[in-house]
Amino acid sequence: MTAVGASDRPGLRDHARALRRRWRTGVAVLLLCVGLALAYSLAATPTYAASADVLLEPSGPQTDTGDGQIDAEEVATQTQVVTSLPVARLVQSRYGLASPPDLDELVTVQAVGTSRVLRITAQDSDADRAARTASVVATAYLQFREQDSVGSYEQARERLASERADVETRLGQIDDELADQPGQEALASERRTLLSTQTQLDSQADALTESLTTAATGGELLRNPEAPEAPVTPQTLLNVVLGGLVGLVLGVGAALLRDRLDDKVHEEATVHQTLGGAVLGRVPEWRDRALSERVATLLRPHDPVSEEYQRLAANLRFVLATRTTDAAPVVLMTSAQQGEGKTVTSANLAVAAARLGLRVVLVDGDLRRAAVAPRFGLGDPPGLSDLLASGQPADTHLLDVGVDDLRVLAAGTPAPNPAALLSSPRMGELLDELVASADLVVVDSPPVLLGADTLELVTRADLVVAVTRVGVTRRRQLVALREALRTVGVTPAGVVLNGVDESHLTSYDYRRARPAEDVTTSPDAASPGPAEPEARLSGQAQG
Repeated sequence: MTAVGASDRPGLRDHARALRRRWRTGVAVLLLCVGLALAYSLAATPTYAASADVLLEPSGPQTDTGDGQIDAEEVATQTQVVTSLPVARLVQSRYGLASPPDLDELVTVQAVGTSRVLRITAQDSDADRAARTASVVATAYLQFREQDSVGSYEQARERLASERADVETRLGQIDDELADQPGQEALASERRTLLSTQTQLDSQADALTESLTTAATGGELLRNPEAPEAPVTPQTLLNVVLGGLVGLVLGVGAALLRDRLDDKVHEEATVHQTLGGAVLGRVPEWRDRALSERVATLLRPHDPVSEEYQRLAANLRFVLATRTTDAAPVVLMTSAQQGEGKTVTSANLAVAAARLGLRVVLVDGDLRRAAVAPRFGLGDPPGLSDLLASGQPADTHLLDVGVDDLRVLAAGTPAPNPAALLSSPRMGELLDELVASADLVVVDSPPVLLGADTLELVTRADLVVAVTRVGVTRRRQLVALREALRTVGVTPAGVVLNGVDESHLTSYDYRRARPAEDVTTSPDAASPGPAEPEARLSGQAQG
């Protein structure tokens, strides 16, 4: 097994072509994601958000940094206190609830930047209820802060009072000792220190009393929540945009994956690598799909499709020029399956080669499904099977289709044993007769994978051309075609691609140099042969 080289990996151009082929898949996924996002937005229950802003103040001596500010650690702690159980109990008590509510489910709390402001946000499907919830929690929290602030100051005052009482007690003891033993300097010094301490404690007590009377209660409500007019979710526009972005990514991925898993042939390189041989023709689809199964070189000889058949005929001439024999070559046109354009290609190749000045005989070698003669408006006349069964000369059944140097040998009467007829010695003799009177014999054979008929013919041909159709032929069918031909020692000398993208072709538009009536005229004016066969052709239904 050979390693895959860097050149074998798909590049940007390969991905671009894959997206161009599968754009419908990508668009479908994109629209699906956008639709789901829109449906979700329309079906989702609107959620409203209301916020209350609370400014924190020192709640006691222990939280004061000395300049009336609160440190960042304390602010972070208070974001947790807002939803704590003590605050929930205040909400329960104030509104007579059966149990403390879970404030973590009702509100979210966050500090606003690096400030001392806490933002308490409540979300609810009802705008008024969201505003009330935020207001209730903020009020309960401020009440808790007030109670905590008063309690902190009272505790500090009690501590100072206890310390002052201890100082007074010691001063009384010192005064008693000095009265009994005056002149003790150590006791006098201690007494002076205690008096100074007593003065400081009195000052602190007065300051606490003043703070308790005039200081803030731990915080204040900066912004009272109001009922919002617009919901915060769903955000329809944002959801649709995000759905579009997700859909775009998934759509591209789905398109590339689908193309990767698709077994159908889309690239010329795939056909060339599988079958080998040169690509002799790249035929686009008719712009008018109603004419896709007709003989384009007769109906509209200057259409880009007809020009590609002319190119195919010219390329085939150059391939055949390397032959060493002077005998007319037998070119066998085949395909892997039905629907790949084998018969249409054979008919148009024959017309194009005849217009290059070659004497061409087109043979319908598909004895199971005659298709050549009907495309020229000839019905189902006697032909190849009748010649093989009767042994009559070939020229007795050759048909004139109104194109100079072109004769057609129809498939003839349906035979019960086509493979036996095609493998008979008479088939070789018949081809020799045709070669003797022509410059080129084109044989339209059955698809290789549908029976053994073609394998009976390929060994009698000088050149085998495989016809494929972009988007129809599958890789595994190409492999099966190659292996089937190899079993009889034949390799396709060339390949024709049908259904290629016309934008990849470079055809000269002769219609610009011709009067408008020449382009839209009847098939009689488009072909140099007699009018009657082409009139039959223009009225013939698709084969």
